[in-house]
Amino acid sequence: MPLASPAQPKIVSKPRLLFRPDAVLGWRLTPQASVRVRFRDAIMQTIGDDGWRHVPGSTVARGPRLAFYGCSFTYGTGLADDETYTALLQRDLPGLRILNRGIGGHGTVQNLLQLRRDIAAGAVDAAVFAIISDHRFRNIPHPQRMRQYLSPEWYHLGVEHVPVARMDATGQVRIVYLPLWQPAMNAADFTVFLPDDWMITMATLAVLDLVRQTAEAAGVPLMFVLLDAQDADFSAAVCGRFAQAHDISTPHDPQHTFLPQNAHPNMQANRLFAQRLLPLVTTLCEALPVGGTR
Repeated sequence: MPLASPAQPKIVSKPRLLFRPDAVLGWRLTPQASVRVRFRDAIMQTIGDDGWRHVPGSTVARGPRLAFYGCSFTYGTGLADDETYTALLQRDLPGLRILNRGIGGHGTVQNLLQLRRDIAAGAVDAAVFAIISDHRFRNIPHPQRMRQYLSPEWYHLGVEHVPVARMDATGQVRIVYLPLWQPAMNAADFTVFLPDDWMITMATLAVLDLVRQTAEAAGVPLMFVLLDAQDADFSAAVCGRFAQAHDISTPHDPQHTFLPQNAHPNMQANRLFAQRLLPLVTTLCEALPVGGTR
Protein backbone atom coordinates (compact mmCIF):
# COMPACT_ATOMS: atom_id res chain seq x y z
CA MET A 1 0.00 0.00 0.00
CA PRO A 2 1.65 3.31 -1.04
CA LEU A 3 2.37 5.90 1.62
CA ALA A 4 0.15 8.96 1.61
CA SER A 5 1.92 12.01 0.23
CA PRO A 6 2.41 14.85 2.71
CA ALA A 7 -0.10 17.67 2.51
CA GLN A 8 1.03 20.57 0.37
CA PRO A 9 1.52 23.85 2.24
CA LYS A 10 -1.40 26.19 1.68
CA ILE A 11 -0.56 29.31 -0.33
CA VAL A 12 -3.11 32.12 -0.68
CA SER A 13 -3.21 35.60 -2.16
CA LYS A 14 -4.24 37.49 0.99
CA PRO A 15 -4.00 36.81 4.73
CA ARG A 16 -7.77 36.59 5.28
CA LEU A 17 -7.88 33.40 3.21
CA LEU A 18 -5.70 31.78 5.89
CA PHE A 19 -8.24 32.45 8.62
CA ARG A 20 -9.67 29.45 10.44
CA PRO A 21 -12.37 29.41 13.12
CA ASP A 22 -11.28 29.86 16.71
CA ALA A 23 -13.83 29.45 19.49
CA VAL A 24 -12.25 32.16 21.68
CA LEU A 25 -10.75 34.64 19.22
CA GLY A 26 -13.30 34.20 16.45
CA TRP A 27 -10.54 33.42 13.93
CA ARG A 28 -6.82 32.78 13.79
CA LEU A 29 -4.18 31.92 11.18
CA THR A 30 -3.51 28.51 9.64
CA PRO A 31 -0.17 26.97 10.71
CA GLN A 32 2.45 26.15 8.07
CA ALA A 33 0.79 28.27 5.40
CA SER A 34 1.95 31.13 3.21
CA VAL A 35 0.64 34.31 1.62
CA ARG A 36 1.84 35.49 -1.78
CA VAL A 37 1.57 39.30 -1.81
CA ARG A 38 -0.49 40.31 -4.83
CA PHE A 39 0.78 43.86 -5.25
CA ARG A 40 4.52 43.12 -4.83
CA ASP A 41 6.71 40.79 -6.85
CA ALA A 42 8.22 37.68 -5.25
CA ILE A 43 7.12 38.51 -1.69
CA MET A 44 5.95 35.56 0.39
CA GLN A 45 4.69 35.68 3.97
CA THR A 46 5.08 32.67 6.24
CA ILE A 47 2.94 31.33 9.07
CA GLY A 48 4.93 29.16 11.46
CA ASP A 49 4.13 25.80 12.99
CA ASP A 50 2.63 27.63 15.97
CA GLY A 51 0.09 29.47 13.80
CA TRP A 52 1.71 32.91 14.07
CA ARG A 53 3.53 35.15 11.59
CA HIS A 54 7.14 34.03 11.26
CA VAL A 55 9.72 36.34 12.87
CA PRO A 56 13.19 35.46 11.52
CA GLY A 57 15.52 34.60 14.39
CA SER A 58 12.78 34.25 16.96
CA THR A 59 12.67 30.47 17.10
CA VAL A 60 16.37 30.24 18.01
CA ALA A 61 16.35 33.15 20.48
CA ARG A 62 16.50 32.11 24.12
CA GLY A 63 15.80 35.38 25.91
CA PRO A 64 12.62 36.68 27.54
CA ARG A 65 9.55 36.53 25.32
CA LEU A 66 8.18 39.90 24.23
CA ALA A 67 4.82 39.54 22.48
CA PHE A 68 3.31 42.18 20.20
CA TYR A 69 -0.49 42.00 20.12
CA GLY A 70 -2.26 43.71 17.24
CA CYS A 71 -3.97 43.51 13.88
CA SER A 72 -2.80 43.50 10.25
CA PHE A 73 -0.46 46.43 11.02
CA THR A 74 1.46 44.13 13.38
CA TYR A 75 1.03 41.01 11.24
CA GLY A 76 2.57 43.02 8.41
CA THR A 77 0.19 42.97 5.44
CA GLY A 78 2.20 43.49 2.25
CA LEU A 79 5.55 42.85 3.94
CA ALA A 80 8.10 40.07 3.69
CA ASP A 81 8.89 38.19 6.88
CA ASP A 82 12.05 40.20 7.49
CA GLU A 83 10.40 43.60 6.82
CA THR A 84 7.88 43.70 9.69
CA TYR A 85 8.69 45.87 12.67
CA THR A 86 8.72 42.75 14.86
CA ALA A 87 11.39 41.19 12.61
CA LEU A 88 13.46 44.38 12.68
CA LEU A 89 13.28 44.45 16.47
CA GLN A 90 14.31 40.78 16.66
CA ARG A 91 17.36 41.61 14.51
CA ASP A 92 18.32 44.50 16.79
CA LEU A 93 17.44 42.78 20.08
CA PRO A 94 18.87 39.24 19.86
CA GLY A 95 18.67 38.96 23.65
CA LEU A 96 14.87 38.87 23.42
CA ARG A 97 12.50 36.48 21.70
CA ILE A 98 10.03 38.60 19.74
CA LEU A 99 6.56 37.09 19.17
CA ASN A 100 4.25 38.50 16.48
CA ARG A 101 0.68 38.11 17.75
CA GLY A 102 -0.87 40.15 14.96
CA ILE A 103 -3.91 38.84 13.07
CA GLY A 104 -5.78 40.82 10.44
CA GLY A 105 -9.11 42.19 11.61
CA HIS A 106 -8.44 41.64 15.30
CA GLY A 107 -9.14 44.39 17.79
CA THR A 108 -8.26 45.06 21.41
CA VAL A 109 -10.83 42.57 22.71
CA GLN A 110 -9.29 39.71 20.74
CA ASN A 111 -5.78 40.83 21.70
CA LEU A 112 -6.84 40.74 25.37
CA LEU A 113 -8.21 37.21 24.96
CA GLN A 114 -4.94 36.09 23.37
CA LEU A 115 -2.93 37.72 26.16
CA ARG A 116 -4.99 35.73 28.66
CA ARG A 117 -4.22 32.56 26.72
CA ASP A 118 -0.51 33.32 26.66
CA ILE A 119 -0.43 34.12 30.36
CA ALA A 120 -2.28 30.90 31.21
CA ALA A 121 0.20 28.93 29.06
CA GLY A 122 3.22 30.70 30.56
CA ALA A 123 4.13 31.82 27.05
CA VAL A 124 4.82 35.55 27.51
CA ASP A 125 7.17 37.61 29.70
CA ALA A 126 6.36 41.15 28.49
CA ALA A 127 3.67 42.54 26.19
CA VAL A 128 3.12 45.41 23.78
CA PHE A 129 -0.39 46.21 22.54
CA ALA A 130 -0.19 47.89 19.13
CA ILE A 131 -3.30 50.02 18.60
CA ILE A 132 -4.86 51.73 15.59
CA SER A 133 -7.85 54.05 15.66
CA ASP A 134 -10.06 51.56 13.77
CA HIS A 135 -9.89 49.20 16.76
CA ARG A 136 -12.61 51.34 18.36
CA PHE A 137 -15.08 50.00 15.79
CA ARG A 138 -13.87 46.41 16.16
CA ASN A 139 -14.17 46.41 19.94
CA ILE A 140 -17.92 47.06 19.80
CA PRO A 141 -20.56 45.68 17.38
CA HIS A 142 -20.32 48.71 15.09
CA PRO A 143 -22.57 48.36 11.99
CA GLN A 144 -19.73 49.52 9.75
CA ARG A 145 -17.66 46.56 10.94
CA MET A 146 -20.49 44.03 11.11
CA ARG A 147 -21.38 44.69 7.45
CA GLN A 148 -17.90 43.56 6.41
CA TYR A 149 -18.56 40.12 7.88
CA LEU A 150 -21.40 39.61 5.38
CA SER A 151 -18.81 39.01 2.64
CA PRO A 152 -19.09 35.46 1.22
CA GLU A 153 -15.43 34.95 2.13
CA TRP A 154 -16.28 34.88 5.82
CA TYR A 155 -18.99 32.28 5.20
CA HIS A 156 -16.60 30.02 3.30
CA LEU A 157 -13.95 30.42 5.98
CA GLY A 158 -16.39 28.99 8.52
CA VAL A 159 -15.86 31.78 11.04
CA GLU A 160 -19.07 32.05 13.06
CA HIS A 161 -18.72 34.74 15.70
CA VAL A 162 -16.73 37.73 16.90
CA PRO A 163 -15.97 38.74 20.52
CA VAL A 164 -16.90 42.32 21.42
CA ALA A 165 -17.00 44.42 24.57
CA ARG A 166 -20.08 45.46 26.51
CA MET A 167 -19.96 47.81 29.50
CA ASP A 168 -22.22 47.60 32.53
CA ALA A 169 -23.51 50.51 34.62
CA THR A 170 -20.30 50.58 36.67
CA GLY A 171 -18.06 50.76 33.59
CA GLN A 172 -16.89 47.16 33.88
CA VAL A 173 -16.20 45.30 30.64
CA ARG A 174 -18.04 42.13 29.72
CA ILE A 175 -17.00 40.21 26.59
CA VAL A 176 -19.81 38.68 24.57
CA TYR A 177 -19.90 36.79 21.27
CA LEU A 178 -22.01 37.94 18.33
CA PRO A 179 -22.81 35.85 15.23
CA LEU A 180 -21.17 37.23 12.10
CA TRP A 181 -24.30 36.70 10.01
CA GLN A 182 -26.41 39.78 10.66
CA PRO A 183 -28.26 40.38 7.34
CA ALA A 184 -30.24 43.23 8.86
CA MET A 185 -27.03 45.27 8.77
CA ASN A 186 -27.57 45.78 5.05
CA ALA A 187 -31.19 46.79 5.41
CA ALA A 188 -30.98 50.15 7.17
CA ASP A 189 -28.77 53.00 8.28
CA PHE A 190 -28.01 52.27 11.92
CA THR A 191 -25.72 55.24 12.50
CA VAL A 192 -28.53 57.27 14.05
CA PHE A 193 -28.66 54.77 16.92
CA LEU A 194 -24.93 54.74 17.61
CA PRO A 195 -23.30 56.34 20.66
CA ASP A 196 -21.21 59.42 19.97
CA ASP A 197 -17.47 59.25 19.24
CA TRP A 198 -16.49 59.83 22.86
CA MET A 199 -18.64 56.97 24.12
CA ILE A 200 -17.14 54.66 21.48
CA THR A 201 -13.66 55.72 22.57
CA MET A 202 -14.59 55.13 26.22
CA ALA A 203 -15.38 51.49 25.45
CA THR A 204 -11.88 50.94 24.06
CA LEU A 205 -10.31 52.76 27.02
CA ALA A 206 -12.22 50.41 29.33
CA VAL A 207 -10.90 47.37 27.44
CA LEU A 208 -7.36 48.74 27.59
CA ASP A 209 -7.78 49.24 31.33
CA LEU A 210 -8.75 45.57 31.60
CA VAL A 211 -5.61 44.70 29.61
CA ARG A 212 -3.56 46.71 32.11
CA GLN A 213 -5.18 44.97 35.08
CA THR A 214 -4.64 41.55 33.49
CA ALA A 215 -0.95 42.20 32.85
CA GLU A 216 -0.38 43.65 36.32
CA ALA A 217 -2.04 40.67 38.00
CA ALA A 218 0.27 38.32 36.09
CA GLY A 219 3.39 40.43 36.64
CA VAL A 220 3.81 40.98 32.90
CA PRO A 221 5.36 44.36 31.95
CA LEU A 222 3.04 46.11 29.48
CA MET A 223 3.14 48.96 27.01
CA PHE A 224 0.61 50.46 24.59
CA VAL A 225 1.74 51.96 21.28
CA LEU A 226 -0.31 53.85 18.70
CA LEU A 227 0.58 52.97 15.11
CA ASP A 228 -1.64 55.48 13.34
CA ALA A 229 -2.86 59.03 13.90
CA GLN A 230 -6.10 58.83 11.93
CA ASP A 231 -8.05 60.22 14.88
CA ALA A 232 -6.13 62.74 16.98
CA ASP A 233 -8.78 62.80 19.72
CA PHE A 234 -8.58 59.03 20.15
CA SER A 235 -4.78 59.07 20.29
CA ALA A 236 -4.86 61.87 22.86
CA ALA A 237 -7.41 59.95 24.94
CA VAL A 238 -5.26 56.80 25.04
CA CYS A 239 -2.06 58.69 25.89
CA GLY A 240 -3.90 60.82 28.44
CA ARG A 241 -5.36 57.79 30.25
CA PHE A 242 -2.32 55.48 30.31
CA ALA A 243 1.20 56.37 31.39
CA GLN A 244 2.47 53.33 29.50
CA ALA A 245 1.07 54.57 26.16
CA HIS A 246 3.29 55.99 23.40
CA ASP A 247 2.46 57.48 20.02
CA ILE A 248 4.86 56.05 17.41
CA SER A 249 2.52 56.66 14.47
CA THR A 250 3.55 57.45 10.91
CA PRO A 251 1.59 59.51 8.34
CA HIS A 252 -1.08 57.86 6.24
CA ASP A 253 0.41 58.79 2.89
CA PRO A 254 2.12 57.13 -0.11
CA GLN A 255 5.55 57.55 1.53
CA HIS A 256 4.57 55.39 4.52
CA THR A 257 1.96 53.02 3.05
CA PHE A 258 1.50 50.84 -0.04
CA LEU A 259 -0.96 53.35 -1.48
CA PRO A 260 -2.45 53.42 -4.06
CA GLN A 261 -2.45 49.59 -4.10
CA ASN A 262 -2.91 49.04 -0.37
CA ALA A 263 -3.33 51.26 2.69
CA HIS A 264 -1.18 49.28 5.14
CA PRO A 265 2.16 50.59 6.48
CA ASN A 266 5.08 49.92 4.13
CA MET A 267 8.76 49.16 4.77
CA GLN A 268 9.58 52.79 5.61
CA ALA A 269 6.82 52.95 8.22
CA ASN A 270 7.91 49.66 9.78
CA ARG A 271 11.52 50.84 9.99
CA LEU A 272 10.28 53.93 11.83
CA PHE A 273 8.10 51.80 14.14
CA ALA A 274 11.13 49.65 14.99
CA GLN A 275 13.41 52.65 15.56
CA ARG A 276 10.90 54.28 17.89
CA LEU A 277 10.15 51.03 19.71
CA LEU A 278 13.76 50.05 20.29
CA PRO A 279 14.43 52.28 23.33
CA LEU A 280 10.90 51.78 24.65
CA VAL A 281 10.99 47.97 24.69
CA THR A 282 14.56 47.99 25.99
CA THR A 283 13.32 49.91 29.02
CA LEU A 284 10.18 47.74 29.29
CA CYS A 285 12.22 44.53 29.44
CA GLU A 286 15.18 45.72 31.48
CA ALA A 287 13.87 44.11 34.69
CA LEU A 288 13.38 40.70 33.04
CA PRO A 289 15.97 37.95 33.60
CA VAL A 290 18.74 38.00 30.99
CA GLY A 291 18.98 34.90 28.83
CA GLY A 292 15.77 33.31 30.04
CA THR A 293 12.15 33.71 31.04
CA ARG A 294 10.64 34.67 34.36
